[in-house]
Amino acid sequence: MDENGQIEKGEVTDPFMNPPPGDKRMIDKVFHPKAFYRKFDSLLVKIGQGIDTHDVLSLVIEELVKSFGQDLGIIGGSVYKLRFGTFQLIKDPVGLPVGSMPDSIPRTDPVFSLLLKHKSYIFVAGEAPPWGPNSVAVMVGENDQFLMVFLLGEAWVMETLQFSLNTIRSALNYSRSTSRFNADMQEAYEIQKSLLPRDNPVFTGYDIAGRFVPAEQVGGDLYDFYLLDEDVLGFAIGDASGHGLPAALLARDVMTGLRMGMEKEMKISGVIKKLNRVIHRSRLSTRFVSLVYGELEHGGTLVYINAGHPLPLLIKADRSERLGTGGTILGPLEDTVFKRGFAFMDPGDVLVLFTDGIVEVSNNREEMFGLERIEKCVKSSRAETADVVIRNLFKEIMQFNRGEKLKDDATVLIIKRLAPPEA
Repeated sequence: MDENGQIEKGEVTDPFMNPPPGDKRMIDKVFHPKAFYRKFDSLLVKIGQGIDTHDVLSLVIEELVKSFGQDLGIIGGSVYKLRFGTFQLIKDPVGLPVGSMPDSIPRTDPVFSLLLKHKSYIFVAGEAPPWGPNSVAVMVGENDQFLMVFLLGEAWVMETLQFSLNTIRSALNYSRSTSRFNADMQEAYEIQKSLLPRDNPVFTGYDIAGRFVPAEQVGGDLYDFYLLDEDVLGFAIGDASGHGLPAALLARDVMTGLRMGMEKEMKISGVIKKLNRVIHRSRLSTRFVSLVYGELEHGGTLVYINAGHPLPLLIKADRSERLGTGGTILGPLEDTVFKRGFAFMDPGDVLVLFTDGIVEVSNNREEMFGLERIEKCVKSSRAETADVVIRNLFKEIMQFNRGEKLKDDATVLIIKRLAPPEA
């Protein structure tokens, strides 16, 4: 895997559910995590909107085969439901001929000793479940009363398959708790409001402001400031996948984890690496976050890590820089290396950090607001205070999309290094 989180051509051994030693799959395609997870997140949203488990499972089977088959190596699948001690086929196979899956499987079949232990399992050559090898099965439901079975093609990416199916399983189980959503939503709103900065930080020689506008009552965007000492300011901006309650809960955990790391005076790369592991092990239905964390010294030196987040803009007098050093999105892979990036803020420079909800706002011609408009708006307001710069940026956005409700959470941070007063 390269530093941008793309899986390069090579062999991937199985770290998942203990298949026979030596079994490998050749991976000859490039995986683009940001594009995949954005498409994958739309499926999680559909799951969250579902009411009947049977209907949602049918949707999941069709989406995974038709829309994600190439990404995950899935060529077909079907759904079973436990009835009177037998798992019975409740949906004709998708992507496979009718009759290619057994109509029923006894609950006493040895295959369920593995599935009940692991909840999902990849069957490779040498293993013979009732539906055949080179397949994966997932138990779903409060009492494991549903079974999803998928047949795999010749090439599949272990980490992506593992992450996707376990995330979908969590989302399906979580969606059955919708009766508690209203109370949980209000609680999440109060928690999130209490975690966001109440005031902009005071850091001598700089003018700093932030603003978060959720698409729903709560959202998955986050930002925070940390006065590490008199000479160093820490700051963060991030975007948990999706929006609404699950994303807000994950954003809460990220902010809490960052604050704990700062209190323990951990190094920047250590904080992000540990946070990545926490997110990876999360049991929430949504488990990936893009994040920029930086530490700014009074003299202008900036150390940062960009974990799969839209690249911040450092606007200087004669040019603009993009801050992209770091690594991939937090969450999908447990052990990821994150590199530190370095930049320098001269007097008069403006650092602009934002989430997807800013750059991807669209108008009635399906044009995105885009990076160029962000840069132009900030440059035209750079003589103003950081608060006014943000206010003008949101004003431009509202004019661009004609006041339509935001479809995604939108967050902006502005950090200006002030010019020294004239003698």
